[in-house]
Amino acid sequence: MPEGSKERFWEDIKRNTNIDDTCKKVQMIRVSKLWRNWKSKVKSMYFTPYRRHRSWLLAHCPARVEEDQWPILVDYWSSEDVKKQSKINSKNRKKQKMPHRTGRKDHVNLREELRIKTGKEPSKLDIFIHSRQRKQMDELTSQTIATMNEEIQKLPETSRDDNFVKDILYENILGPEKPGRLRTYGVGGTPKDVYRMSDNMNVGQKKAFEDAVNEKVEIIRGELREEMNSKLADFKEELIAQFEARMRASTCDLASLQRRKMNAAKQSQISDSLEVGDRMNREVGTNDVEMYKEVGTNDAEINKCEMNKKVSSIADILENHHTKKKRSRTTCKRLA
Repeated sequence: MPEGSKERFWEDIKRNTNIDDTCKKVQMIRVSKLWRNWKSKVKSMYFTPYRRHRSWLLAHCPARVEEDQWPILVDYWSSEDVKKQSKINSKNRKKQKMPHRTGRKDHVNLREELRIKTGKEPSKLDIFIHSRQRKQMDELTSQTIATMNEEIQKLPETSRDDNFVKDILYENILGPEKPGRLRTYGVGGTPKDVYRMSDNMNVGQKKAFEDAVNEKVEIIRGELREEMNSKLADFKEELIAQFEARMRASTCDLASLQRRKMNAAKQSQISDSLEVGDRMNREVGTNDVEMYKEVGTNDAEINKCEMNKKVSSIADILENHHTKKKRSRTTCKRLA
């Protein structure tokens, strides 16, 4: 874009807003980005579909493009160097991962909204999570946000809201910042603007900044040591409590086992006693049966003897009667 056009844009911006010259750099970057996006839109709509028909392209200039500039633009996009660079840019765009999901809202506006909502300045990690966390996320974004949350939970409670610490976590997970810019700070965000750092800082200023950073790191390390010692003490107490509980459970199990053994022994004794009793009952029953058989046999023999005696007695009586009768007949004959 010609320099004169940039100045004209800047004068229009100042005329319609209340910003001052300190914002010129950022606004010019925004203008350049809008200009680049508009050219990309013109190319995709009016050049790419008809790039094989040069005569048709030259005869159909878009309404928002100057007619004397359109042939120059067509020749520029048709050159081999631009085609080659376009392919490289396309491949690089495809390599970009985890894009934000805020639509037309940029990180500057999102940062301001979070600052008003929470009452404090959000960290780079906060901006990343809020600009990408949705119900439907790709696997890489979901895994990255989960890792960030896990790392935050590992920090001491006093450091979980510290932007300095969270920014360090952000760079450890997503990689260091590139020179001259900062992620999540929108267009024009630089370390100089955010951290008040400058390439022209003297040795004393750089030393003071490094000392402040080292002091912060030592504070965090001390907090981590204290928290780890506290967690270690709690872990020891938990282990002791678990050991005592297991010992009590083992003692109870041993007593229960002894009771079961005693009950089993008693049951065995009772079973043996019952078995002996059954065996004795069976033996007594057998003897009784034999005795009953013997008694029955004796009774039968006794009855038989008595019957024989009765029969003999009756036979004797009949014989005596018969003898007497014969004698009576003989006597009668003699008297006759």
